[in-house]
Amino acid sequence: MKRKFPLYGAVLAGMLYLAPTTASAEDISKHWAYHEMNYLITNDLMKGDEFGNYRPNDAVTRSEFAAFLVRTLNLPASSSQATFSDVKKGDWYYGVIEQASYHGLIKGDEQGKFNPNAHINRQEMAAMLKRALNYQNINTSSSPINFSDNARIAKWAYADVQAVVTSGLLVGKPNNQFAPLAQTTRAEAATVLYRLIHLEAPETGGKQYTTTNYSYDYSSVVKKQAANNPKVDGAGIFTASDALVSYYVHPKSVMQDSPSFYQFLKLSTVVNNLSAKELNEKVLANKGSLAGMADAFIQAGVDNNVNAIYLLSHALHETANGASALIKGIEVGLDLSGKPVMVTPENRDSLTEIKKTYNTYGIGAIDADANKYGAERAYTNGWFTVQDAIIGGAQFVKDQYISKGQDTLYKMRWNPENPTIHQYATHVMWAVIQAKKIYDIYELIGAHTTTNLVFDIPAYQGQSSAPSLPNASKQYALDPYIAGATGKATTNLNMRTYPNTADAASIMTNLPKDTSFKVLGENGGWFKINVDGQEGWVFDDYVHLENGLQIVNMNIMLNVRSEPSTTAAILGTVKPNGFIIGAVDDNGEFVKNGAWYQVIYNGKTGWVHGDYIVK
Repeated sequence: MKRKFPLYGAVLAGMLYLAPTTASAEDISKHWAYHEMNYLITNDLMKGDEFGNYRPNDAVTRSEFAAFLVRTLNLPASSSQATFSDVKKGDWYYGVIEQASYHGLIKGDEQGKFNPNAHINRQEMAAMLKRALNYQNINTSSSPINFSDNARIAKWAYADVQAVVTSGLLVGKPNNQFAPLAQTTRAEAATVLYRLIHLEAPETGGKQYTTTNYSYDYSSVVKKQAANNPKVDGAGIFTASDALVSYYVHPKSVMQDSPSFYQFLKLSTVVNNLSAKELNEKVLANKGSLAGMADAFIQAGVDNNVNAIYLLSHALHETANGASALIKGIEVGLDLSGKPVMVTPENRDSLTEIKKTYNTYGIGAIDADANKYGAERAYTNGWFTVQDAIIGGAQFVKDQYISKGQDTLYKMRWNPENPTIHQYATHVMWAVIQAKKIYDIYELIGAHTTTNLVFDIPAYQGQSSAPSLPNASKQYALDPYIAGATGKATTNLNMRTYPNTADAASIMTNLPKDTSFKVLGENGGWFKINVDGQEGWVFDDYVHLENGLQIVNMNIMLNVRSEPSTTAAILGTVKPNGFIIGAVDDNGEFVKNGAWYQVIYNGKTGWVHGDYIVK
């Protein structure tokens, strides 16, 4: 379709003049831009002066051209303030500069000035036009340009000039010149605006579906992902089974256009016409530290060319709807070496430069200690207000994921281009949970009717039909390194079909105190056991292992060595907080060699260092 712009008869001071009683239009009747200017005049976009002249050859200022774009695009009012040092309240252009800046159409110079009364040149106009195209979600290609004065185009403007020339908004001057520093006239501004109004653009409120084929075999992807410590739960406690990973990796496990399908929504596009007031009232109300922060999310989206609804969803998920410690603020200070360290009662007096930090998107908040590592990362990045965390964190996500091609939730979680490498989360449902939030927000504010939604669905080689969601008892992986250990209940103990105390229906039976059993494996601090041929799960706090050793909770896997030496061959690894069978002597004591414990690993004898064993 042709893009339809609302046309306004509002007066743009210095550019759109008051109409005389009778407009003669004598000065444009034979002008080369008559058709374009007449179109704007007919539609009340351009007015003449008191003498009926439209002055097509007058130069246009930067503020006038910004005003032209604001009124033509019908930009929503902004609740921020213009931040340029030379734009003051009371100036006729203050309001339009405020709107143009808020919606990303204009930028200032290195001194923080906008230079509103300077005449706009062609390369400056090209930059504003490219941002206007971005705002309208009009994708442009950039073919090579071959003007004789290419070298005179500023580096900062070159890509924008390429884009608007390729799109046909700007053309060259005589002698094959672009003339980047030439002033723009009212006739030229009107012509460019006419082209912008009539530029081809995609339908709004529609949906577009694309498929990207990847070279990896589906079964190999599932195998790699299942070996990458995926989690059943958001807290990162329980390791997911192969069957659960298979379900969430498979692109066809969700129905098209369902809430979960929004995990394939491309996020590298600004959502236009968002109302901060509506988002605050309908989405962020009663959301703790995120309440009232819609302006920051919108600005973060505009600044980074990222979907602001996604940013909202991501923040709500990672902060438990604004209630997490990371978004409420955690104090961090510098130790003697200048390293950021989370403040505790024990270390407070030894730290300097203590500040409260905020982390909106869970950046750096690894499972081992999300609050500590997330807060320390926030200190390093300078996120000392909620707004800092929203805008700065959005730039991180954009730079580290979206701009690198991981521009859907699915790609951020599973990275089909390079599975298991550079993935944002460990929870298997991370993408689906956020997709549902994004869907709900779109529906709540009606953005799905005004925005063109593009979905990018991955496809793997040898991709089978979609698997069914496994039942709860099949969703948990089994760590076998403790298999064969003997355990005993230290109290009356419930045995469950899967490791979750919140579900009473999962209780299979009650084991009396001192019941002995064989351990089949472990997951998240629970043992899967066999009692008289019946298999189930028990919580390890109420189990005494006669020959089990627990690994300390650390950030790396523990190496199992062939001999009691750090130079010996590595037989394999054991995950932090996991278990391994210790070799015992005839007296039931663990076999040791100095600080090393002898262990049974995959049926072989090995050794682990005692510093990494829970005492």
